[in-house]
Amino acid sequence: MHQPNYLPWPGYFMKMAQCDMFVILDTVQFPQGRSVANRNLIKTPHGPKLLTVPVKRKGLGLQRYDQVQVIPGWKKKHLHALRLYYKKAPFFAEIYPLLEGLEDSPYLLPINIAFIMLVYDLIKLETKLVYLSSLPEYSHLRKNDLIIQLCRHFSADCYLSGWGGRAYNKPEVFKNHGIKLEYMDYPPLTYPQLWGSFIPNLSIVDMLFNCGAKVTRRLLRKERQE
Repeated sequence: MHQPNYLPWPGYFMKMAQCDMFVILDTVQFPQGRSVANRNLIKTPHGPKLLTVPVKRKGLGLQRYDQVQVIPGWKKKHLHALRLYYKKAPFFAEIYPLLEGLEDSPYLLPINIAFIMLVYDLIKLETKLVYLSSLPEYSHLRKNDLIIQLCRHFSADCYLSGWGGRAYNKPEVFKNHGIKLEYMDYPPLTYPQLWGSFIPNLSIVDMLFNCGAKVTRRLLRKERQE
């Protein structure tokens, strides 16, 4: 399970590819500080660059993902940046029109979901997707309590966590509920990039522009297929 972030990195989709079910946490609290909830990195001749969807900050710490409003005008700027820095990428003509056609919305959640679903379709994932908003009885829970209850709801016997979950996961709680806790190992996937030396962990748009959907699909699904 994971929050619906903006232009997620490849590890987000590799995690999704390794699961039978992936829960999109669309009604959890939006982070108060800077995060990948509304921004991510692309590559330029001068190094990494953040693309940020500006959001209305008033009361943000109390809002859920599905309540956060954006400040208009961001999409034109982001498309311009992608065009500027990736127009010479091998698969620009394949990927850019798809990004150009994505939904622009007054709210952040539909923007993020539209991109996640585009990549989901491009790399032909078969993982079942569930939205936390469809399970309102669990929306008040946090961290281990939320994870455990969702695993129990779907009769899951294993939970795949990112490495960041080590900060709050309590192995004994999972063990007491008969749920195996695993962590996804994501060594940075190397692939051809524009602009000099390889930079890992950028938004997956970098991989898509440089590798295309077919190779991206093979890279992200390799471990599961093996």
